[in-house]
Amino acid sequence: MKFAFLPCAACLLAAVLAQPGTVAADAAIAERIGALSRRIEQVPDDQALLLQRARAHIENNQPQLALEDVRRAEAAGDPVQAAFTHGLLLYRMSDYPAALPYFDRYLKVYPLDRGALDHRARLLRDSGEKRRALTDYETLLGLSDSLDPGYYIATARLMADLPDRGVDEALALLDGRIARRGPITPLQRYAIQLEKDRGNFRGALERMAALDAKLKATPEWQVEVAELLLLDARPAEAMPYLAVAQEQLASGRMTPVRRDLLTHTHHLQEEALRARISPGAPR
Repeated sequence: MKFAFLPCAACLLAAVLAQPGTVAADAAIAERIGALSRRIEQVPDDQALLLQRARAHIENNQPQLALEDVRRAEAAGDPVQAAFTHGLLLYRMSDYPAALPYFDRYLKVYPLDRGALDHRARLLRDSGEKRRALTDYETLLGLSDSLDPGYYIATARLMADLPDRGVDEALALLDGRIARRGPITPLQRYAIQLEKDRGNFRGALERMAALDAKLKATPEWQVEVAELLLLDARPAEAMPYLAVAQEQLASGRMTPVRRDLLTHTHHLQEEALRARISPGAPR
């Protein structure tokens, strides 16, 4: 019997396990495990049911029970069908070297399985194998144009870190996604960071100007623009942004975060004043 994994189940594992344990979620998983166990009692060698229960045990943070089901599933049918779940279990246990061969084995037969590609890409990225990770991320992006912006940021970060790909290609990826889908703040923010990191402060400023109007109305935006102008040796232009930020912060409710930002604004104003009176500085 050929068993097709449901990518959504695998992709949701990390998110579910990252949440604080809730009674409702725990009860739902326990109920699912109970229902699967009753069915397995009737057909003990059903590989698909064993793998479903193994994934439920992974979701319920029961690795030993999951491993028992995975091993039973491997003995009950084609081991390749169990390879993804076995790799997923080892991945969740942070045993990356042991998990990778299982993902490799599964993806050799099912190279476009999104769940397996997703987890192998993360594993390779976290293990420092940037080039292989980038290949998987690019394959994922080619399979769907509706992936979360985080996938594009992860892909762009890997591109930027590889000398033969570089920042220009990373920015092109981000800009292409924005052009197709409209302004996406996380992508725009990462593009700004890339420009800033390579010293293209004017490019970063242009991207700051393209951010959403609501963001541009915040004191944080004013301060960030001022910082970029200071980095670009334009202290006179930075001063009005800092003045606006100071007014906005002083007029609102003073929270610890706003107080820290106000203090930072004062420091930047002092820096801008020193830069303006230093020899050769723009006035």
